Amino acid sequence: MAVMPASPRRAPFVRRPGSRALATAGLIVAAFVAGRLSDDVTPQTAAAAALQQDDPLDDALLARIRAGFDELRRAQLTLEQTGRYRPAANGVNAFITLAGGYDVLNSLENGRGVDPETYAALEAGFAPQPVLAELGRDAEGRLTYKKNLVRLLPRETLRALYMRRAETLSEAL
Repeated sequence: MAVMPASPRRAPFVRRPGSRALATAGLIVAAFVAGRLSDDVTPQTAAAAALQQDDPLDDALLARIRAGFDELRRAQLTLEQTGRYRPAANGVNAFITLAGGYDVLNSLENGRGVDPETYAALEAGFAPQPVLAELGRDAEGRLTYKKNLVRLLPRETLRALYMRRAETLSEAL
């Protein structure tokens, strides 16, 4: 019977060239992925939990809300097509649409402020990509656009929009 030569024994742990660099790169990638996965993950507040636990709306009410929304969306599209409304956020803006339009994007660009509904959408991250790319936070955690603080429109402008909405809708304020 032939005897096989003994294979050379290796030390229990042998480093290969570049293994330390590869391990370091792997840890960096893992940390990056973990960081990206945790972006914008906010613990659910009691208010958000309460919204999810509310009783669902009945079908008749849902149908009326959706019909009203469809009309509001059509009105907003008309305002946009006629140049009376330039949004800075995604979705239907009931406040600005019912007020007859406003150039919100220009107002944001020039640091004059935005309406409450646009502010909420920006805060929640619902905006076109070019706007989202310019959003950030300052050292105090406040919302910024192109490194300038995002504010609500001045009181006089908000009041004028409310008055125009009231007149358009024959609403008493």
